[in-house]
Amino acid sequence: MSESKNTPSKLHNLAAVIAGWLFLASVAIALLGYSSFSRLRIEFDTEARTVHRVISQRVDQHDAHLTSLAAVIGNADYSVPALRPITESVLRFYPRITAIDVVSLQPSPRVTFTTRETGPGSANPSTIARFVAGLQPGQTIVLPDPSKTEYALVKRVMNGAIAMTVDGLRLSETDGVVGSGTALKLSASDGQMIASVTPDTAAQGPAPAFLFDKKLGSQSQPLDLFLQRRPSIGEILPTSGLLFAVAGSGAAALLGWILLRERRAAQEARGRAAFHAQDARFAHAARVNTVGEMASGIVHELTQPLTAILSQSQAGLRLARDLNTSNEIVSVLEANARGAKRAGDILARIRDYIANRKPEVKSTELNGLARHVAELLKADIAQRGITLKLDLATNELWSLVDQISIEQVVHNLLLNAMDAVDGLPSPNRSNFIAVRDKGGGIPTADLPRLFEPFFTTKRGGMGLGLPICERLAESFGGVIAAANDPKGGAVFTMRLPAFDNGSA
Repeated sequence: MSESKNTPSKLHNLAAVIAGWLFLASVAIALLGYSSFSRLRIEFDTEARTVHRVISQRVDQHDAHLTSLAAVIGNADYSVPALRPITESVLRFYPRITAIDVVSLQPSPRVTFTTRETGPGSANPSTIARFVAGLQPGQTIVLPDPSKTEYALVKRVMNGAIAMTVDGLRLSETDGVVGSGTALKLSASDGQMIASVTPDTAAQGPAPAFLFDKKLGSQSQPLDLFLQRRPSIGEILPTSGLLFAVAGSGAAALLGWILLRERRAAQEARGRAAFHAQDARFAHAARVNTVGEMASGIVHELTQPLTAILSQSQAGLRLARDLNTSNEIVSVLEANARGAKRAGDILARIRDYIANRKPEVKSTELNGLARHVAELLKADIAQRGITLKLDLATNELWSLVDQISIEQVVHNLLLNAMDAVDGLPSPNRSNFIAVRDKGGGIPTADLPRLFEPFFTTKRGGMGLGLPICERLAESFGGVIAAANDPKGGAVFTMRLPAFDNGSA
C-alpha cells in the first residue's frame, strides 16, 4: 500500500527533473550559440582590421615607389638605362606591381619608358593624358582597368606622368589571415570593382553575415575594402559543445533537484532564525524610541537653565564692560554667552527634529563654520594635548545648509578624530571639511558598514552618530565618505554643493 502511494510522487519528481533538464539544455544551447557567434564576430573583426591594415601598408608602399621614381626622372642626369634596374628591382620584390610606365605629354602623349614586353595595357598614353591634364606635379590618380582586376596609380611629373600598374588580386591577398569562408572585394571610389574573391567554401545559412566595409588609409588610393563572412551552423553549434551542454544541463538539473529538497528541509529552521532576528530588531527599535522620548524631556528641562545662563552671562558682560573690567573676565563671559547660545540652538534643533520641523536653510560660509566648531572644542583639544590645524580656503565658500546641523556633523567628526588620536601625535587636517587622524585606522571589513544604523566599533557606543551625520549632510545635497589614509589613520570627508553668495 505504501509503495503505491509513493509511485505518483516519484513520477512527479521524475517529470520535474526531465522538464528542468530540457529547460536547462535549451538555455545552455542558446548560450553556446550566442557565445560562439560573439566569438566568431570578434575573430572576424580582428581579422578584417588586420587585412585592412596590411593592404593599407601595401598601397602606402606604392606611393613611396612613385616618389622615388619621380625623383629619378626629375634628376638632370636622368636616363632610361639608369631607371631600368630600379624598376626591375621594384617588380622583383613586389609581384603585385606588374608594370611601370613613363608617359611624356609633350609634344603629344607617348610612352617613353615601359617594363612591359608588349602592349600599353593600363598605361594607354591618351587615357593618361586625359586624366592627368588637370593635375599639379606631384598629384596622383587611380585609373581602374574595366577589363582586368588591376588599376594604374598615375603620378603627375613636370612634363609627363609615371604609371604603376597594380594587380588587385595580389594586392588583396590575405596570406591566411582571414578564414577560408570570407569573401573579399576591393573597389575604386567610383564603385568600379578592382578585385573580388568569393571562395566556394563560403557558408550559406540562416545566421546573419559579418560585414566589414572601410576605405584604405591612403590619400592617393582611396580604395574601398569590403569583407563578408556568414558562419555555418556547425561553427555556431559545434558537436562537442552540444554534447557538453546536454550532459552538463542534465547534471545541473539533477543537482538542482537535490539542492531544492535540501533547501526545503532547512527552510523552516531559517524561518525561525529570521523571526528571532526580526524580533530582536523590533526590541532594539523600541528602546531607541524610548531614548527619543527621553531626549524630548531632557531638551525641555535644559532649555530654561540655558536661557538663564545666557541672560546672566550677557548681563555680566554688559556690567564688566561698563566697569572697564579686565579683558580676561570679558573674554570668559563672552565665551559663556557663545556656548550657552550654541547649546540653546542645538537643543532647539533637536526639538525641531523630534517635532519633524524643517531645518532653517540659509547661505552659510563654511570657513567660518569650521572656525566656530574649532573654537567650541578649543578647551577639550587643549586638555587632551591635541594639535588642531585648520587648512581653510583663502576665499569664502558658501553653501545652502542649516548651520546648526552641519556644525553638529563637523563637531561629531572632530570628536571621533580626537578619540582616535588621544595620546598620539596630532592629526593633520585638509580643506573641504575633511577630518583626518593618525589613529589605528578603520578595519577594511568595517568600512562598508560604518554608516549603517546601530553599527559601532566603540565599546558602549549606540551606532547612531555617523548615520545621523550622513543623513544631515545628504539633506543639503552633501555627502560623507570614510577611508583609510595610506599614511596611517582614517579620514572622514564631508563635501557640500558650492553656492554663489552674490554680494557676500
